[in-house]
Amino acid sequence: MPILFPRVRRRAAAAALLCLLAPAERRVHGAEQWREVKSAHFTVTSNAGQSDTVNLAWQLEQIRSAIATIYPWAKVDVSRPLAIFAVKDETAMKALAPEYWERKGGVHPASVWVSGPDQHYLAIRTDVLAESRGDVNPFHASYFSYVSLILRQSLERPMPEWFMRGLAGVLSNTIVRESAIQLGPPIPWHLQRIRDEARLKLSDLVSMREDAPMLRDGDGLSRFDAESWALVHYLMFADGGAHWGTLDRYVKAVFAGTDPQAAFREAIGNPDDLETPFRIYISRSIFSFRQVNVDASVKREGFAVRPLPPVESASRRALFHAAMGRPAEARAAIAEARKAGDAPDAFVAEALLLERDGKTEEAKAAYERATTAGAAIEYAYYRLASLLWVADASVETMQRVDDLLSQAIKLNVRDAWAYASLGEVRSIRGTPGDPMGMVRRALSLEPGEAHHHLRAASVLWRQKKWDEALVQAQAARELATSDEMRRHATEMIDGLSRARR
Repeated sequence: MPILFPRVRRRAAAAALLCLLAPAERRVHGAEQWREVKSAHFTVTSNAGQSDTVNLAWQLEQIRSAIATIYPWAKVDVSRPLAIFAVKDETAMKALAPEYWERKGGVHPASVWVSGPDQHYLAIRTDVLAESRGDVNPFHASYFSYVSLILRQSLERPMPEWFMRGLAGVLSNTIVRESAIQLGPPIPWHLQRIRDEARLKLSDLVSMREDAPMLRDGDGLSRFDAESWALVHYLMFADGGAHWGTLDRYVKAVFAGTDPQAAFREAIGNPDDLETPFRIYISRSIFSFRQVNVDASVKREGFAVRPLPPVESASRRALFHAAMGRPAEARAAIAEARKAGDAPDAFVAEALLLERDGKTEEAKAAYERATTAGAAIEYAYYRLASLLWVADASVETMQRVDDLLSQAIKLNVRDAWAYASLGEVRSIRGTPGDPMGMVRRALSLEPGEAHHHLRAASVLWRQKKWDEALVQAQAARELATSDEMRRHATEMIDGLSRARR
């Protein structure tokens, strides 16, 4: 019986996303003071005023609560940590994300979103937040990424791109007021685009695959996003919300295994029959949206606030720069952190930079220093475990891998990758207990991740539960998003078929 994936795959970094142009630059006076504001579900690192930072955390809590209320199936707590930075003005944003000011004629963002292998990062200008009074969220692009994360980890099966990007687009324009939350006010540039340009037929839109050439082209993707937003907006709000239930039925049908196009016809209708009402809808001048009350249980005064020691603020900025692919700024922040004191999280930033440069052994040594010093970044423990876990690892090494993965889970109880890996490690080692329980926890956190299903199949194979293992391997092949994963799943299915005989 083969040992699958002795070396755990690294989670890939995603590109930064940004949003609207920010107001004019403000000057910074005095020494930089960073603080931490922690609410029930978010931790914000800030050099802005305490009141502005607390208000940002409160708004994020409200958006999370609203999504959970409207879509009970949504897993609103992302499995990889979300590190939020609140910066006070354009100068502070430029220091955190300088690349946008280095581009001649480039956009100066009011918010920046980037995903590293360790965490997701969101940076927001609080002066823009305070000045926002209109019906367009100034951070809609970053919120689009946040909502997309929630959707992708919540769905048991891949959903078509029009649904994923359309729903994320609608929810990205969420406006939080003191007494109410506005979900889905119209996005004017999307409307302008689909009115001014020739649009796709709805039948072509809903059948578009994620590998379509249109979605690999910047202008084509923008056009696709505008039309997908408009279709989802229509299904959510047209005719007084009469179609809302059809969208919900569509999701349930796809979850149950129905082909997405067949599910669309059964739950929503024939796309061709929707052309006329959809055209009338997008040509109107007044649009509805949904308004819900704020979650009164979220109290600003209950948030924990503390000043950050220089070593912590510098380490966090080093990690952000590493995720942004800015080694010079990251190393400057690492040096600042080490000058201020013991900086285990700065070793994590250094390890990420070394891995980016292909210096695996040096990166492993940096992860060792970070974990030995007690780094607070769970990815350091997960990643070091994956680097130590090789096919011929000794008993002592496998025990170390077990310990590292256990610590990763202690630091982040939603780390699906650590749960899946720990389940397989304990299956290989024959550790007393229920290794499959660990993998099931991973599957509950990220049901659409093929890798976790393949882990489950591997553990079940060792337990000689052939039929259950085969179901998991088949699910892995169905959910695979790469040829490599599809090949591994197919090999597992073939091996299980032989083992059953």
